Amino acid sequence: MGTWTLERIVTENSNFDTTELFGTNFRARFWLRYSPGILKKFKEMPMLDWHERILMREHHKNQWWVFETNMYEHNPLSNTLKVWPRRYIAAYDRANGYIEPGMKGYAKLHDQDGRPVPIEKLGAADTEPKKAEAVRSYLKNKGGIMIIEIHDIPSILIPKNGEHKERLLKFNVGVKGQQLRGIGEQYLVVNQALPKTGWTRQFNGAWTTVWNPGTSPKVEPPTSVSAPRDAMFSDGEYW
Repeated sequence: MGTWTLERIVTENSNFDTTELFGTNFRARFWLRYSPGILKKFKEMPMLDWHERILMREHHKNQWWVFETNMYEHNPLSNTLKVWPRRYIAAYDRANGYIEPGMKGYAKLHDQDGRPVPIEKLGAADTEPKKAEAVRSYLKNKGGIMIIEIHDIPSILIPKNGEHKERLLKFNVGVKGQQLRGIGEQYLVVNQALPKTGWTRQFNGAWTTVWNPGTSPKVEPPTSVSAPRDAMFSDGEYW
């Protein structure tokens, strides 16, 4: 049976602003090398571990809450993370010069020497399951590198009606069973009583911010955050 090795995780960030949102672009790129086994039996890629710890203080409500989980297990088909279960389909499409509309992030297939695999090496495929199988078959027989980028946009709605929110979001991302991790944290403070220039937005490549909820009582996180979503995968999508 073949083996997967997570060789690199590269992260980057930039400010994100719209008329409705105040936040950050956070990108994490994973390099996963597949080495075929002697019997050419394919081993599935390790599961993504997109671990987040969210601490939110709502000053205008005098309360705070915390939520922590592997967001991929929690909601694998979210717009942010769905490129992972669709990785083989997305890699085939990219080799064929196509990018799925609305897809955040991407997946690419490279050969063992790091060169993009051309569509001619994958063959024709007219359905998503066949596209996924073409990429899996290539890896099973020749090995290669899957490069997968996840593009998250953690943001807070522009405050209104007297809202004053403070949020610390800690990332710890990697794949299950491998030690290499990507670490980061976002710290936001938005307050309708202040101009936008008085708000706070920081993103660090280490966990450095000290969380202080003050004397506000702790409450349960909203169900819109804490409720898990079912993994309703289609053919060609994989954990």
